[in-house]
Amino acid sequence: MFNKNQTINVQNSLYALGITALGLFIIPESAQALTVINQTNFTDTDFNQQITDKKFSELFVAEGRIGGKATYELSINDDVLKGATPVTKEEFNWKSGEKYDFSLEYDGSMVNYILGGKTLKSTNFKGSINSIFFRTSAWQNTTTALTDLMFNGGAIGSLTSNLNDSRDIDYLQLKNISSPFKITGKASMSWTGTAPKNSQNAFQIKVGNSPKRKVPEPGTTGAIFLTGMTGLGLSKKKKQEA
Repeated sequence: MFNKNQTINVQNSLYALGITALGLFIIPESAQALTVINQTNFTDTDFNQQITDKKFSELFVAEGRIGGKATYELSINDDVLKGATPVTKEEFNWKSGEKYDFSLEYDGSMVNYILGGKTLKSTNFKGSINSIFFRTSAWQNTTTALTDLMFNGGAIGSLTSNLNDSRDIDYLQLKNISSPFKITGKASMSWTGTAPKNSQNAFQIKVGNSPKRKVPEPGTTGAIFLTGMTGLGLSKKKKQEA
């Protein structure tokens, strides 16, 4: 026979089970925790495979690159399946080792990208997002860095590419996010001697979607909740009969 304390504990446990199951169904996606994944040893080949396997789809890309004479350095681009074509671009004069404040905002219909006082805007992209890939690349004996990165006011770390003997490429991923969002940080490129050119040094912020995690079907969730509440009712009956 249950004593009074045992009965209360069972009631609380079953009630918690029911509420938890119901919560899985009603908690909005925006309440999920942001996940930061440092993609160690992740390569462009791996990223392209994610696109091929439909594990990630780009909506738009904010880019900064070393550029050069008669070429652009900042842009907002279409997704890679559409050719990664810039929809807007600006020229920018990078100075070796100098850190430039930047921000990237997206509210579901407007992209606003600012770096070193240059502003790029686009209304070409619309829709929800849940994942972002940061990518940096650097030619040998140079450095490309995104530092002091913040997502909606929360620190998410830094990303740096710099190898002495070969080109270096690095990735960082954010998952379980949504719009509107604002990313801030500092961008820099460093070299000695002759400056790199075109896209030898560059960074991209690839905004898009990854498949969502599966959650219990509504019918299953309801059954779990019903089981919990039925158990609670039986516990109350046992208490009354005791």
